[in-house]
Amino acid sequence: MSNSSRFYLYKRTNGIYYIGYFDATHLRWKSTRESLKSKALKALTNFKDLLEAHPEVVTLSKFVGEFLPFASANYSKCTADFYRLALKRLVSLVGNPPLSSLTMQHLDQYKVVRLEDKVSPVSPATINRELQALRAAMYTALRWKLIEHNPFAKVRFVQLTDTPPTYFSREAWQLLLKTITEEWLREILLMGTLTGMRRGEIINLRWSDINLQERIIIIQSSPTFRTKQGKHRVIPMNDVVYSLLKKKSENPEKKDYVFTRGGNRILDDHASKKLKKYVRRIFGKNCKLHFHSLRHTFATWLVQSGVNIYEVQKLLGHSSVKVTEVYSHLAPNELHHAVNKLSATDTLLK
Repeated sequence: MSNSSRFYLYKRTNGIYYIGYFDATHLRWKSTRESLKSKALKALTNFKDLLEAHPEVVTLSKFVGEFLPFASANYSKCTADFYRLALKRLVSLVGNPPLSSLTMQHLDQYKVVRLEDKVSPVSPATINRELQALRAAMYTALRWKLIEHNPFAKVRFVQLTDTPPTYFSREAWQLLLKTITEEWLREILLMGTLTGMRRGEIINLRWSDINLQERIIIIQSSPTFRTKQGKHRVIPMNDVVYSLLKKKSENPEKKDYVFTRGGNRILDDHASKKLKKYVRRIFGKNCKLHFHSLRHTFATWLVQSGVNIYEVQKLLGHSSVKVTEVYSHLAPNELHHAVNKLSATDTLLK
């Protein structure tokens, strides 16, 4: 095989030379229909000249078709689905223009349409996540050298109101726990609240991730599950979680997955929908509490109990304490304790 930049010449077993070349992210092949190397090299030169004179136009739809398999292989299912929906909406809105012709105007148009959608209204935070996904997808196109610059690099996000995270009060949580009749859902409720694990982390937890001797849970990616940003972290068990997992581990009929429903793996969104039904039944249909509120509850209860915000950051697996600081306002007593340390200066005022 001879190499000429990104083009290759390869003679197959049938005696014919083929041209290998990279198109975006894939290696493709084209027959020269020649068995003599000299003629095949001439065909290679003509093919290169043709491509350089008439480069292939990569359209938005073509890019989406190549990006989505990449996203599925490199991100969690939830993240990949988010990319898919955002890109699908973009194609529906702007059509199928060449990728290089996209501009910030297209993204601003997307933002306006989403904000004014009365049929399927979404929160500004969700719209911002969609805008982030579209910007990130274009950075991938830039890395693949399909475009010369990211057209969505200077996105302006929707302004958000400063709303605290939704969490369960201890009374509401206990009422919910008493009301739930399904044992598998009660177990997941306990895990979410007492470990701060995300839904996908709980549902995809395997016994190989459990170390009862050290009382730790290892959150890591697997062939069928990818953690957020592919990161690995270790979660300590408290006594309640340890007792729950210890009892489940002694079941001779236990499966590969720690939490199952009728012996089968729990579907990604089934636990969320089931929990939401209970929440609406108990607290009303307008209640904003949802599955991720269990993670907020874990962090909130820790902060309210006086746990240092940096320790909460480690337990949640946040890459920056700035993300965790959303819970810091929930510890007013700790702040009072901090400022009262200045009381020693009272002697200076006498």
